[in-house]
This record gives sequence, structure tokens and C-alpha cells, in this order.
Amino acid sequence: MPIEPTGFAQANPTQAKFSLAANYDPKLVPLLAAYPIDEVYGKFPADGINGGRPRYLATPLSEADLRCYVNLLDSHGIAFNYLLNGSCFGNREWSKSWQKRVSSLLEKLGDMGVRRLTVSTPFLLELIKRRFPEFRVRVGIYAQVDTPRRARFWEDLGADAITLESFSINRDFSRLDAIRQSVKCDLQLIANHVCLMNCPMQSYHQSGFAHASENSGNLFIDYCLLRCSRLRLADPSQFIKSAWIRPEDLGVYEAMGYTTFKLLERGIPSSELLRRVKAYSERRYDGNLADLLLSYGFKEPIRKESHWTLRHFWKPLQLNPLRTKPLLDLASMQGMLTPLEQNPIFVDTRKIPEDFLDGFHNRDCASLDCQTCGYCEGIAKQAVSVDPEYRTKVLSQYAKIDELMETGGLWNV
Repeated sequence: MPIEPTGFAQANPTQAKFSLAANYDPKLVPLLAAYPIDEVYGKFPADGINGGRPRYLATPLSEADLRCYVNLLDSHGIAFNYLLNGSCFGNREWSKSWQKRVSSLLEKLGDMGVRRLTVSTPFLLELIKRRFPEFRVRVGIYAQVDTPRRARFWEDLGADAITLESFSINRDFSRLDAIRQSVKCDLQLIANHVCLMNCPMQSYHQSGFAHASENSGNLFIDYCLLRCSRLRLADPSQFIKSAWIRPEDLGVYEAMGYTTFKLLERGIPSSELLRRVKAYSERRYDGNLADLLLSYGFKEPIRKESHWTLRHFWKPLQLNPLRTKPLLDLASMQGMLTPLEQNPIFVDTRKIPEDFLDGFHNRDCASLDCQTCGYCEGIAKQAVSVDPEYRTKVLSQYAKIDELMETGGLWNV
């Protein structure tokens, strides 16, 4: 039996609840049961429905694997939220074949005991609510819900829960309060992202992810990740400007009526997921805040398909291995492909002022020029350090990658 029908966390429970990224490690699940994990979220590597991550980043997962995983979560009182969260479906959603594929997938998921879904497009929400009313549907961050008006739109359309556009409004407290007062459904905030504040590449990135989640045969270079990672190395204050929520500050949001928090990232090692769950559950973390934020740079490898590079970069796309080597070298330097003994980026949590959030109560960051403010820069000087040798080496490699992308140098032709 599925663990519903209690649905998503209610607006005012006594304790915060967490939505955690899936890495499908069965050994992790019993350990999660000791913490207030409401759900785990993920999807098949490829299901014919565009998602929110490139295909090559997906964790290997069969139907039998997912069925066993959902049953294991259920036995520990944790729900599974299946992601149908692509921001674009290439206009295929209007065809009978695409809708038939969605219906077939939802029937299969329902048979597995899945009762929660995440979407980012209004038509898909309406389709699910009309044809499969037994599913509880959360609106994902790619819907960019950042105003009371947008929140009411989705609630009126039938959404049971909404993930707000946390990249931009996690520290906009007047906006958060207005949104919370405008709707009755559960509202979720992403706690541990490191995206640029008010990221100017957000829509482009989401669109690229949607199309890269399918097996199109087209090369997807994550330009946006490369660009923002480079910006953070060049300007370490970006690590402070990113609108993450410290474990110590959850109570500020709970007092406003926000009690459901999403923890990233899919596919990372179990020890790292457990570190994040523990830190946010205990509401304190002493050490390197980057350990809770970054999706790479771990001491343990991230599980991938066998012959991963050959499958996703060279063989299907006829790329020249010698030409793509600088890109793969860059990924290895940053710990995206291979483990790192030590994280070269350090954000000292104890050097971030205890009253850090107070500095945003009377600041409208969306209207300010950071160069005339200096609040985050001042904190970054005290709290953020980057290994100089690593920084020089990686920034030099980024310059090589820029030239390759601009000249089409990754291709044989």
C-alpha cells in the first residue's frame, strides 16, 4: 500500500519536513528514517517525458529498481515524488502519442505505489488532474513562482503544493510573506542551492536541461553551469549572494509558515546526502558550508553507467576524444567526474554572522546594485576562501573551453 493519502506536508506542522534528492541507494533509506524526510524525488534516466536534468547526469535505474526502491521507502514512511518537471516538451504535448505515453507512464507509476508528481507546465498539471486525480501534484521551481499572483494561478489550476522560485526570493521576506498569505497549499523552498541570485541564465538553463533530458543525439554542453562556476571562482562573494538557507536559519522561515524544504542534489554519494539531512534536521552545521551546497567535489565517486563517457559523448555524437579532452579535464579538476581528496572551496559557517539574515530585512536585493551595497562582499572576505593554485588552474582551463565552444572545436567536422 502507498503511504498516501495524507498528501504533502500541511502548512503548519510542528516540525519542518524535507524533500530529498534520490540516489537510489537502498542502504541509505533506513538511515533517512531517523530524520523528518517527507519524500524523496527522482525519475527514470529516460521515460519519453522531458525532465529537469541532462540524460547523462541520470543515475542508472530500471523499472524493477524503482519498484523495489518505492516499496522500501514506503516501509519507512517516506513517499516518492516522480519528476515530470521539464520546462519544455518541444510542442509534443499536443500529440496523441505523447499524451498516451504520459498516461502509460502514470499507470505504471501508480501500480508501483507512487502517488506524488512534480510538474512545471500548466497543461501537464491539468492533464494529470483530469485523468489521474489520485496523484498529488507539486509545481516545480522551473515554473518560476515568485509572486502571490503566480502562486494563486497554480493553486486555482489544481496544484497541491508549490516549490517557490527560491533562487531569487529566499531572502525577500516581504515577498515570501505575501505569497504565504495568498494561498492555502503547501509551499516549499529549496534550502541548499548555490545558483546565482536572480540568475540571468535561468530560463536558458532550464530549456537546455529539458531538451538534454531526452535521447536526441544532440550534444549538450552545460554552458550555464560552466559560466556560473567560473563566476564564483572569479568572484567568491557569489557564494554568499546565492540565496541558500543555512540550517541555523530554518526557524526564521518556519515562523513565516514555510515548513517544507527541498534538499539537493540527485545522484550524489549517500554520505553527502546524509550529511545534508543531518545538518538541516539538527539546524546546525560547523565546517564548510560548500559541503552542503555544491553538487560535485566529493571524496566518493558519483555512480554512473558503465562506459559513461563513450555512451554519452563520443560514440553517439561522433565527437573527437582529443577535442573533448579539455572539457573532461575541467570536469575532473572540479570533482565532477572523479573524487577530490579535499574541497578546494571553503565557506566557513562560523565566520558568517549569526544575524546574517537581518542584513536582508531592509534590503531589496533585486533593486540594488551589489557594487554599491557591499554587504555580501564584506562577509565573503571573512568566510570564503579558494585554494589559489586550484583557482588559477581551473580559470585557465575555462579560457580554453570558451575558445573551443566559440569555434565549434569539439566536433570532428
